[in-house]
Amino acid sequence: MSGTSEEKSLPASDKKIRDAREKGQVSKSQDLVAGTVMFASITYLAFALMSEQRKIEELVDLVARRVHVDPFAELWPTVLTLAGGILMGLAVPLLAVTIAAIVLTNLVVMRGFVFSTTPITPNFEHINPVSGAKRIFSMRSVVEFLKALFKVAVLATAFVIVFRMGLQALMQSSACGAPCVMNTFKALLQPLIITAVIAFFVVGLIDVLVQNWLFKRDMKMTKSEQKRERRDADGDPAILQQRQKQRREMQAYATKTGLMNASLLVGSPEGWTVGIRYVRGETPVPMIACRANPGQSRTMITEALLTGIPVIRDTQLADAIARSAQTGEPVPEKMFQRVADLLVAAKLI
Repeated sequence: MSGTSEEKSLPASDKKIRDAREKGQVSKSQDLVAGTVMFASITYLAFALMSEQRKIEELVDLVARRVHVDPFAELWPTVLTLAGGILMGLAVPLLAVTIAAIVLTNLVVMRGFVFSTTPITPNFEHINPVSGAKRIFSMRSVVEFLKALFKVAVLATAFVIVFRMGLQALMQSSACGAPCVMNTFKALLQPLIITAVIAFFVVGLIDVLVQNWLFKRDMKMTKSEQKRERRDADGDPAILQQRQKQRREMQAYATKTGLMNASLLVGSPEGWTVGIRYVRGETPVPMIACRANPGQSRTMITEALLTGIPVIRDTQLADAIARSAQTGEPVPEKMFQRVADLLVAAKLI
């Protein structure tokens, strides 16, 4: 079975999730962001308009009093200055609130910052008609359509209910002047806003779960993909088996330690002394069979001479080996040649 026709039945690995995140592919919910932005913006405007109400009334009163008295060329700069100040006083904080809501919501949903240029890199696959048709009829498109349908249905229902219940009051409010009209309009607008915010929040919370499910579904792996990833991470199985075999051999060699297993002693009575084991066909590299510090070297050398083990005086080499490796370990690679020369001199090779 080819890799392209295999079923993606395995959950995504941590590596695949990390790689996707580096490419900007994460689970995200635009509906929850929209709901949070709407709630934060409306809450801000509700308090801001109350604080700016006096300035707005002054602007309206200024225009009402002077529009028929002062020339338009003289009145316009004053009106523009006041209106610009009110607009900037509302718009700049509103922009900051909107950005903060977007950033904080995305941080929560996406679990941290995600920065990648991959999503904005030109990709001809995006204009491929076949790929486009697949995206149109994909599960994600169906979910987006159902969410939009739900929001339209909820908002339309709320509008019809509020309009039918408040239309008569709105018509009758004109009899008592502008304040009544404004209060009635606010009374009608308030439930619409609350309904819209709740609808966006409910859809957003559901969307977080749905998008997370869709993301995990898209990230699923085939068995071939999982094997390939494991091979890339751990290495080729044949190489791993060879390494394990070498490790087992090294462990077996490490058990043959002690002076009686040494083939050659290198050192001096005044310094470090190390016992080297090398048996042709058994040990692939020279191993350290034993070690003795300067206080024990004389005793070890005496025992070696009594048992017939060759002893070669090389204080510098023995000291370097003793400080670089432990008993049961192979001789450090950088000292292979010098040890090999000693083994040849002792006719052990």
